[in-house]
Amino acid sequence: MPAFLKMQNLTIKNGAIFIADSHANENRPEFLKFLRALKEGKICAPQLFLMGDMFDFLSDYCDYPLKFASEHIRLINELSKCMEIYYFEGNHDFNLSKILKNVRVFPIAAQPVKFKSECAQNVAIAHGDIFLPFVSKYALRFLRLKLFLKCMNFIDNLLNFKISKALFKKLRHKNLTYKIPNFKNLAAKRVANYTEEIIIEGHFHQGDIFEFQNQQYINVPSFACEQSYFIVEYAPKIKFALKSARGQDV
Repeated sequence: MPAFLKMQNLTIKNGAIFIADSHANENRPEFLKFLRALKEGKICAPQLFLMGDMFDFLSDYCDYPLKFASEHIRLINELSKCMEIYYFEGNHDFNLSKILKNVRVFPIAAQPVKFKSECAQNVAIAHGDIFLPFVSKYALRFLRLKLFLKCMNFIDNLLNFKISKALFKKLRHKNLTYKIPNFKNLAAKRVANYTEEIIIEGHFHQGDIFEFQNQQYINVPSFACEQSYFIVEYAPKIKFALKSARGQDV
């Protein structure tokens, strides 16, 4: 196990990349191109924070999406040997710890996760699909159960993956580019659940940064929509600079 997985005090380093909600499928190759660019050294970073929903659907116990994501998984595992990678599971990707060998995977139940900035600020990081009503919370947990997924995968195999193909077809047409009206008000409600100075979430696809008294809220943009991500710069305090992969050779 790499030494960084044993660290008790998790620190966000200068140059760290935060990328979220790429919703990779057969029609969205952008995340795969991004991983290839990292592998080829066209993009460099000491840390990679994968903020969840990186795939339209991915789980350890489901054969069809695993086949689709095989190159993504291989590249992530190769990259994890030379850089720190943290994966915050979302509502579209879960049960990934066994297939992402050297990646620090945080399931929804373990989020938010506490980090420190290099200037000693407390940082909370989560995909964003947390603090849900009781029924929604446990309904989503049921869908992540190993037994349920294995049974569905068995049926899916018998049907020549008709279930998975139908799911992927439906998700392919899902609108991912949208603006949430008065998102700052929603962000304020999110911030109320945290005590940390900095809160970083994905899930909402907005790519906004807000200041609330002594707290800062960062919503990582959807890579599926804009091919944008945040990179950390200390100048001297932590700053999140928006970068775009669109139009670059990635």
